[in-house]
Amino acid sequence: MGFAHVFFFILTGDGRARFLSRMPSRAPDKKLSRTGWVFLTHILETSMKLAMVLATMATAVAASGPVLAAVSADEAKELGGKLTEFGAQKAANADGSIPAYTGGVKDLPIPADFKPGSGRYPDPFKDDKPIESITKANQAKYGDALTPGTKALLDRFPGFRVDVYKTRRTMTYPDWVLKNTVSCATTAKLVGKIKGDGVEGAFGCIPFPIPKDGYEVMWNQNMRYQGVRTDFRFRTIFVDEAGHKTLMGDQESKFIYPFYDRNATKLNDPYFRLTYTNFFGPSSQVGQLYLAKYSVNNGDQDDTTWIYMPGQRRVRVAPELKYDTPMAGIGGTLLFDEIGGFQGRMDRFDFKLAGEKEIIVPYNNYRAYQSPNLVGDKFANPDVVRWEKHRVWVVEATLKPGQRDVYSHRTYYIDEDTWLIVAYDAYDQSNALYRTAYTLDIIPYDKPRVGQPIQVVYDLTKGNYAVIADQGDPVTHMIPYDELPNQAYYTPQALQSAGVR
Repeated sequence: MGFAHVFFFILTGDGRARFLSRMPSRAPDKKLSRTGWVFLTHILETSMKLAMVLATMATAVAASGPVLAAVSADEAKELGGKLTEFGAQKAANADGSIPAYTGGVKDLPIPADFKPGSGRYPDPFKDDKPIESITKANQAKYGDALTPGTKALLDRFPGFRVDVYKTRRTMTYPDWVLKNTVSCATTAKLVGKIKGDGVEGAFGCIPFPIPKDGYEVMWNQNMRYQGVRTDFRFRTIFVDEAGHKTLMGDQESKFIYPFYDRNATKLNDPYFRLTYTNFFGPSSQVGQLYLAKYSVNNGDQDDTTWIYMPGQRRVRVAPELKYDTPMAGIGGTLLFDEIGGFQGRMDRFDFKLAGEKEIIVPYNNYRAYQSPNLVGDKFANPDVVRWEKHRVWVVEATLKPGQRDVYSHRTYYIDEDTWLIVAYDAYDQSNALYRTAYTLDIIPYDKPRVGQPIQVVYDLTKGNYAVIADQGDPVTHMIPYDELPNQAYYTPQALQSAGVR
């Protein structure tokens, strides 16, 4: 019986009747005067009224959905001590293969051929050589350091290879974000009608640097530090099972993150991230425009996407572009809630935190970012993909009873430094491995933040794959900014105006 129900029972109906029936009608001789009984009755009645108020408040809280408390002040003292301010383990691992965190790329010499504002980032580690190469023949000795998806690729495709390089913990945060994150540790809470719907008590920070469950980890990846604005021109390429490559998208997305506006102290509307996308190709998609807004509380205001189609010359809301709706433009290889690893409401799955683990994942992929040869016939070119060993948070997402989805469960691997989903495995309704995916990311060394990742998704049932956000063409770029643009650009009205020009 809950707190509210206990008080409700005592103060109403049978509970109150039983209590009052035991009150004597007159004061027993030599024990308590009549005046005393009147006084006692008054005290008890007043207490019951107060308890009724508390019961009502408790019922209201219970009805409003789960509110999960932040960490204690004592726990938060670990930030900046044993842990970094953003929640990662500061020390090296036992064998030194993962080094201690020393501050990221801020002291890294910028390559001489870097051109500020170009959106192109030459590899600062171009002289690094692989320290080991993993193939089907030797994969067994690496055991659980490889994800099930990586093992499946090694088993399935001759020539697939994992070249492992020296681990470099390059993620860098501004001091003000670190300070905010330490404060948010004791104020941020999960809120909403359903667990995981939203976050409150957080702004300009990693909300849960000491996460207690999978929902908190997933919100950390939602709100990972990506600065306030990035303009990202990229291509999407689909490769079928025969190795034929098709350009499925040439587009630019302008991402803004009001949640990290240094000149503000809170969000002025419900959206922590907004994306404006313009298609330049292929010819069938030229002129399409998308506007997506991502809510800080899906229980109060859901994520919303608007689209402009040149043939219709109007803007419409697109509620279908979420959950497990396949992205038809890339052969259905990616679902809408898999963009960037995961996005959207967390109401279909239970997200369980399975702990931390040391695994080998793509990391510091400056070479892949610049390469015109990333997209191979069967898989991403192993010659240009860099893998490193890192500590990750492991989150198991299991489909809730009564819910329907393409997947029965997914396993997410979230990097402890960036809070980026660096890999995930997705399973079908028979619990067979269906898809495996990786994010190939860089840290812009002139304006440090989590960069916009290249996403590589493999369909293990069909043998095809897609590269989302390929940067191999000279026209592509990732340009970070330190100031927000005029947010009037991120409205349905602006979308309509841009479309009819």
